[in-house]
Amino acid sequence: MADDLLIKTLVVILASVCAISLVARLRFPAAGGYLLAGLVIGPHGLQLIAASNEARFLAELGIILLMFMVGLEFSLSAMIAARRDVFGAGSLQVGFTVIIVTGIAALSGVSLSGAVMLGGAVAMSSTAITLKQLVDQGEVSSQQGRLVLGILLFQDLAVLPFLVVLGGWQLGGGPEPLGALRQLATATIALGAAAIVCKPVFRTWLTWVAQTNSADLFLLTALLLALGTAFVGHVAGLSGPIGAFLAGMVVGESDFRHQVEDDIRPFRDILLGLFFVTVGMEVDPSTIVVAPISVLAWIAVCVLGKAFVMIQVGAIMRWPAPIAARAALILAHGGEAGLLLLTQAMRVNALEASVGQPALLALAVSMAFGPMLIQASSRFAELARGASHHLKARAEEAAIREESRDLSDHVILCGCGRVGRPVALVLEAAKAPYLAIESDLMRFRRAKKSGHKVVFGDAGRKRVMEAAGVARARLVVVTFDRRHLIEHILHFVRQQNPAASSIVSATDDQELSSLRRAGVSTVFPENIAAGLALADQVLLVCGFSQDDAASIVTAARAELHPELRGHVGR
Repeated sequence: MADDLLIKTLVVILASVCAISLVARLRFPAAGGYLLAGLVIGPHGLQLIAASNEARFLAELGIILLMFMVGLEFSLSAMIAARRDVFGAGSLQVGFTVIIVTGIAALSGVSLSGAVMLGGAVAMSSTAITLKQLVDQGEVSSQQGRLVLGILLFQDLAVLPFLVVLGGWQLGGGPEPLGALRQLATATIALGAAAIVCKPVFRTWLTWVAQTNSADLFLLTALLLALGTAFVGHVAGLSGPIGAFLAGMVVGESDFRHQVEDDIRPFRDILLGLFFVTVGMEVDPSTIVVAPISVLAWIAVCVLGKAFVMIQVGAIMRWPAPIAARAALILAHGGEAGLLLLTQAMRVNALEASVGQPALLALAVSMAFGPMLIQASSRFAELARGASHHLKARAEEAAIREESRDLSDHVILCGCGRVGRPVALVLEAAKAPYLAIESDLMRFRRAKKSGHKVVFGDAGRKRVMEAAGVARARLVVVTFDRRHLIEHILHFVRQQNPAASSIVSATDDQELSSLRRAGVSTVFPENIAAGLALADQVLLVCGFSQDDAASIVTAARAELHPELRGHVGR
């Protein structure tokens, strides 16, 4: 018996080593290697090992440790801070995917309960694959990285109700609505108890263990927390992984989170690898021959369908098109939770194998190609950026043309930020017609909120200036200090309207000569303006009259740049 168990263990390890060596060279995730190993040595492959209860038990331990570590990441404060991404985008992504997949499966003749389980399985993406690839690409802290992590966080939370329902499923019977509701209520009460009662107990316990300075005792305590709470959850009527998740969530709020995570990770990786091997054993590759259309259809649903859903979520959340496009491809693959839901559903007869096997195979294939989809997301985003930019530019130009339609002999104010807003305020006080153009969204919103006549656009684009009525304008005022862009704007203004004057607000007086050569009518150096205004106040405080102070300041201004007399603003 012992020899037989040792041989089986060696077969699993050898198959895993060979498979992971292969997928590592192909730059596929390790999960794909474990799935391949299970497929090869399992009952549908070389039949070297059968999926025994002992292997399933060890795989269950891997899921328990995985859910425990997922709980470690569930900081309530972090979830509240990112609530829009976690609960807003996350609920839309999971909800839309579940509804669409449930509808498709139900129309195909699948029972409603089984269709919902399929929807939940397809909605989940792989946190491990996504995180690893984003880390490798240095994009974890990018905008799309933060949004995707928020959605993955919600997916990890959303899998709990599905596990609760599966835990109460009667083998061969079907779902018991009252039992499922009772388990959901139990999970809710357990969550509250974990937050209120267990939090101080676990913290005190871990503090005492840490004070012993025994690494072995701390490791054993972490394992006892994960497995012990899984057992307590099972006794309370919940599944083991849910109990482990609750314990992880409580420990995640303590100062020992990172040490517990480091201690548990090696055990989780090994046992989770065994979970993937057992899933691979249950995948029937003959499904490709028996039902190739079903497999391809589920791959399309998992990849194209999920990407489409994420595009819609991005539109609802008003994300920029390139960000939504990247998030769509990053999440367009299956995940560990999806494999778990499908295997559990088939095991308790909640889902027929003829339906579950094609979906299981499709999820496994999509996970194998997950890293490549994440890598391709940047190129896909570039295409979306180009199309979006073109449509957005046309919309901006139409809006600007509408605003300037009745304007003539007006002032075009390029920039409505810290310098442009006071200019706009004075023009409004003087009832002088003007139109401000601002390309920074925050500054545009601030100016719009202040009631200024401002449009969103880039004054450096010819079509934007045309839409603003540059051919009819009296004056063009540039309030930013980017010399090449200023020269480009002035060149276009001279082409369209040679009679129009121009004023440029420069940061300092270092570029006066070059700006004058570019054709600026008047240059207004901010350092000179601020310095002379301060000097004027100094003279007034020193007892000079307002007329004398003004005369002295005017003479000083003329002395600063005598070669540009008449072209430097006063």
